[in-house]
Amino acid sequence: MLDKYRGEIDKIDNAFVDLLSKRLKISNKIGILKKDNGLKVYDAKREIELINSLEKIGLEKGLDKKYIKDVFQVILRESRRVQGEMK
Repeated sequence: MLDKYRGEIDKIDNAFVDLLSKRLKISNKIGILKKDNGLKVYDAKREIELINSLEKIGLEKGLDKKYIKDVFQVILRESRRVQGEMK
């Protein structure tokens, strides 16, 4: 039974990594657009709105608000890093 559950977790983790990769590819495109239009990489208002929205969705699904915030702060930090590398 343990192997079965671990197999399910592995599938979820692999799908999660795929989604993170897709997200960064889109972040890269956004970074190019921001650079081309003279926009700053960091948009505090957008990030606050996004995290608040995701926290609400997480709460509806029984997830801890801080957990969601922590996870997405890491994801957003990586997106900013990628966008900041646009030259």
